[in-house]
Amino acid sequence: MTALLLAAACVVTAAPSPRTRLLPPAAMKWTRWLIPFSVGAGLTVFLLLGRLSVAVATLTAGLTLVWTVRDTRRRARTRRRETATVTFLGHLIGELQAGAPTGQALTRAVAEIPDSAPPELSRTLRLLAADPRAIRDDPGPPELATLRSLWELADRRGLPLVPLMQQARAGIDARVRHRGATTATLQGPQATAVILTLLPVAGVGMGTAMGADPLGFLFGGGLGGILLVAGVGLASAGFAWSRHIITKAAP
Repeated sequence: MTALLLAAACVVTAAPSPRTRLLPPAAMKWTRWLIPFSVGAGLTVFLLLGRLSVAVATLTAGLTLVWTVRDTRRRARTRRRETATVTFLGHLIGELQAGAPTGQALTRAVAEIPDSAPPELSRTLRLLAADPRAIRDDPGPPELATLRSLWELADRRGLPLVPLMQQARAGIDARVRHRGATTATLQGPQATAVILTLLPVAGVGMGTAMGADPLGFLFGGGLGGILLVAGVGLASAGFAWSRHIITKAAP
């Protein structure tokens, strides 16, 4: 049984995906320990109680929590990148409309980037300000992909930058506004999903208050252990699926 848990630890603590390499080490300083902590908690429970079912249930709940935290942080970083990109493009358009040279306009626009902007976005924009051609080799975060295409189009076709930048800014700004409005609308379904996920815990608490021993039954192995693993698995899967549906409406 211990070997199974150790094998699970090896699987879930494998090398991070390429997407996570966009994040600076400081941002991943504590989140990278969430999965090993969940696996360690499951292994500790197994060693202390000797119940594989309890360990599997603990591991399932822990990995669900890890996924939720990582997804929340990823979405928050995306929102910050988009907001900073809109701010940058707004200042860049203003400088270009005022007649400033491209290099000077880029430098001034980069200086107005908010401190809350993710480091990977600030780094790419500073490289762009130092050398506008650098965006061809280092496109940076996905929010700048449109900017890269428009920049190359203006450079290759000799088109004015201002209308193209206005179009890029309008597209990102519309996406930010849509996400904000949709997120506010979906707060009710999100709260409902959390409540439904925690209902089994409330049921166990009510059973204990009435004099029953649901925890002893669930932690005692046998049929109780099977029901524990199945219940935690179904609750975790339901929460993950509901969150997936909700986040699809507000990507």
